[in-house]
Amino acid sequence: MLPRVSIKLKLLTCCFLCSILPACHGAKQPTLKFESVRSDIYSPNDDYRTALTEWTNYYQQCTNEQLFSDAFYLQLQDKVYIGSINNQHAIDVNKGIIILDTSNNFGNVFKLLSIKNAFNCYDTIALAGNLRASFYDELVSGLNASPEYKTLIPAIDTGQMKIRISTLYTIALMPDRLVELLNTTKDTSLKRFKELLLTPGNVLLGQTVEILGFIAEFPLKTQPSPALRKQLAKEVFFNLNNSRDNASIILLSNNNLRFQLNKRYSVLGKFLQLKSL
Repeated sequence: MLPRVSIKLKLLTCCFLCSILPACHGAKQPTLKFESVRSDIYSPNDDYRTALTEWTNYYQQCTNEQLFSDAFYLQLQDKVYIGSINNQHAIDVNKGIIILDTSNNFGNVFKLLSIKNAFNCYDTIALAGNLRASFYDELVSGLNASPEYKTLIPAIDTGQMKIRISTLYTIALMPDRLVELLNTTKDTSLKRFKELLLTPGNVLLGQTVEILGFIAEFPLKTQPSPALRKQLAKEVFFNLNNSRDNASIILLSNNNLRFQLNKRYSVLGKFLQLKSL
C-alpha cells in the first residue's frame, strides 16, 4: 500500500502547483482601456487659449451643441488625421486611418468611426488670437499654387479680411471597437500600432472637429490690372499643388476679392491614451 500513498501525494502536489501557477490555466490577458487626456495639461500662451475659445464658440454657434470634453486646439491641421499618434517617428504609421483597415474582421474602416454631426454653417469666425495669421498663411499657400494669381498676395488687406467656414463636422474613433481589434488582430502592422500606443508618452488622436475649407473675403490695397479685373469678373477655379484640393477666386462687385479654399483641416481634437490594466 505504501507505493499507492506515495503516488497520491505526488498527484496532490502537482495539482497544488497547477492551482498557483498561471501557466497551468493560461496567462491572463491584460485589459486594454482608452482614457481621455485632460486638455488642461496644455495651455502654452494667450494666443492658444483665445483661439481655442473662438473655435469652441464657433462650433457651438454652428451646431447648437456643446463641444466634446478635453478638446485641444490643433490650428489648421492638414498633416495629422484621426487615428494618428503624436510621435514624430510614428506619425506616418497610420497614413490617415488606413492602417485600421488591414484586418479581415474589420474590412470596413467605418466600423471604427462614428460621424457625430455635419453642418453647412457659412458663418463668419472671429479672427482673434493667431487665427488671422493662420488663415492668412493658408490663403497665401493657396494663391501660390497659381502662377497667375500669386501676384495678388501683396495686395491682400488682412486687417479687413473676413473668414467664413463652409462645412464643419465631427468624427470619432469607437474606442471599444478599436480595443477589440487590437486584442484580436494577427496583422503585424496593427500589432506594431498597438505597441506604439502602449509606449509611455504616446497618445492617439481619437476625435476631431474638421472643416472642408473656408471662404476669405477682403479688399485689395492696390487695384489689379484691367486685364486681370476682366479675367476675375467670373469665378475662376484652379487645383492646388499635387493634390485633389482646389480653390476658386472672383472679384466681387464691391471690389472685394473672394477666395474659396476647398481643403480638409482638423481644427479641434481629443487625445486618448491606451493603458494596459
